[in-house]
Amino acid sequence: MNTLPSHPTRPLLRFIPTFGVLLSGMALAGWAHAQSTVSISGWLDIGISRKTGGPTQLGTIGRSNISFSGTEDLGGGLAATFKLSTRFDIDTGTLENSDAQRPFWKDESTVGLKGPFGAIRLGRALTPVWQAAWLYDAWYNFDRIASPQWYAFAPDYLSNPQTREYGRLNNGVFYDSPKFGGFSAHFSAAVDRDPGDLTRGVSGTVRYEDGPISAMVGLERNSQKDRLAFIGASYKFSELQIMGGYSKVKLNRDGAIFGPEWTNWAGASDPKSTRTGLTLSAAYTFGVSTLKVGLGRDRQGATNGFNYIGSTFKNAGTGFSGPITMASLGYSYALSKRTSLFADLSHSRWKYTDDKGHRSATGYALGMSHSF
Repeated sequence: MNTLPSHPTRPLLRFIPTFGVLLSGMALAGWAHAQSTVSISGWLDIGISRKTGGPTQLGTIGRSNISFSGTEDLGGGLAATFKLSTRFDIDTGTLENSDAQRPFWKDESTVGLKGPFGAIRLGRALTPVWQAAWLYDAWYNFDRIASPQWYAFAPDYLSNPQTREYGRLNNGVFYDSPKFGGFSAHFSAAVDRDPGDLTRGVSGTVRYEDGPISAMVGLERNSQKDRLAFIGASYKFSELQIMGGYSKVKLNRDGAIFGPEWTNWAGASDPKSTRTGLTLSAAYTFGVSTLKVGLGRDRQGATNGFNYIGSTFKNAGTGFSGPITMASLGYSYALSKRTSLFADLSHSRWKYTDDKGHRSATGYALGMSHSF
């Protein structure tokens, strides 16, 4: 009787499952040691609104975004970080509409390290001034109808004119220090100099946060040598929070922003190279409801090329609106910790009559927001 010879691979086959279990255990042990975490978060916002000077429409009132972020524990108090975030219009499912071509990751695309020394990131992100200025607006500079900052903060200021950026820096280095007695420092600087840049942008802030008190001072110079100074402060009395901010921009007359391509301040009857804005607001929470009030003052106003009031002044004889005052009122009702219904009302007035014969406009919004 012939017997089959033993198969030389059978011991190996018997060993493969054991080897696989060992590899899996090693991998899991490595993952457990690294303690990597990845999270998906975002904000969805939609409603029926009418901006000052605009038509009634369904769409984004604040901003909708999705963000991927993560950390990996490298040991010794050191961790690797990354963040990828973009914005989109929820009513159409497309990337957020803008007046220029911007990158897919509009909000942020960074990778970095953090540890006892603080945190350093490389890539594209908000400058330190814009990273924290929203803390001093009851609508977080996040509402196209009612936010005083949206209308008056650093008016006509562009940090990156090539893609009409209002606060983000490309090809940048970003540093955030640890807190010392409530104080922290934040800094950013551009590494590359794009065609059309007159210099490399830099920005820095000092912030103080301790209990109910928050304050910051920031200075910034953009790629067109425009200079920004910002001061903000807030105080919380139980359920009432009061906040305000003041911004001053010195536009470079030889830069892209001051010229006719952007704001046409050179063509206005009273051209101003200094731009100033003041915002005050308050939020009061009672139960699941929050009531907000706001006031904003753009001391120079809007031009044909750039404004938030939806007006033109081509035939008005002035070329710009003159100072603008904006008042707003808002109410939100929290259905849960993540979902809210809200209503906004705003009214803006300016000095010179626009091409439609108006010197004021009203805006409103009824919407819903959900965070995840």
